[in-house]
Amino acid sequence: MLSGKDRIIDPRERELMLKIGKMLDFEKRFCEAAIDDLLVNTHIMKEPVLFSNPSIAECFFRDAVQLALIDGDLNPQELRWLRRVAQANGRTDQWLDTIIRDYQAKKEPLDQPVALEIQHYL
Repeated sequence: MLSGKDRIIDPRERELMLKIGKMLDFEKRFCEAAIDDLLVNTHIMKEPVLFSNPSIAECFFRDAVQLALIDGDLNPQELRWLRRVAQANGRTDQWLDTIIRDYQAKKEPLDQPVALEIQHYL
């Protein structure tokens, strides 16, 4: 999972993951336990996620980039993972770089509420 790639769960990452879990109707305690175990859970899928719907894939990447940058830093391991998932879904590094630049250009201050792309599909 992206949040564990830098081996640090920033409090803002935790908050955003809990927000996503709530939107997806997961129980809060389940989400908290999953986040707490993220760095040591050996059952977390290592293979890149594949999307059958290009719109959902783009939504995923926009939200993933936002999550990766929520702490103000795009860690090399996070970027490497995003590139691997993008390539597995037939997307180029340039396509991903465009999403990253778009987010950085419109990035809100770190203390502002986060709007997620996934909300458009719920």
